[in-house]
Amino acid sequence: MTNAPRVGPTFLDAADDAMLMGVRGLGGVSLQLTGTWVGTVSFEAIVDGDADTWVAFNMVPSASATAASSATANGAWSANCAGYEAVRARFSTVTSGTVRALMQGAEAAGRY
Repeated sequence: MTNAPRVGPTFLDAADDAMLMGVRGLGGVSLQLTGTWVGTVSFEAIVDGDADTWVAFNMVPSASATAASSATANGAWSANCAGYEAVRARFSTVTSGTVRALMQGAEAAGRY
């Protein structure tokens, strides 16, 4: 078993603060959000890193089977990321607080 790529923790506390993880060659990615915060963290991905065209990216929360492209509370999410260049979690709407974000990649995708 190889060491999984990991990014963070990164602390997001202002509008459009983001944590980014390169996922080229990976099959899956997981994200964990913790902290005391109010707002929305958007999940986004990009295929062509040179184009800077981010799109909504669905992730599945650990306690549900319903995918979402954003979060308004702490939790853990996972997604298939095969074929993407990078994935990011962006504090798109900030009311207050700080989000602690951590991402980890995997060679194979998990449940989706």
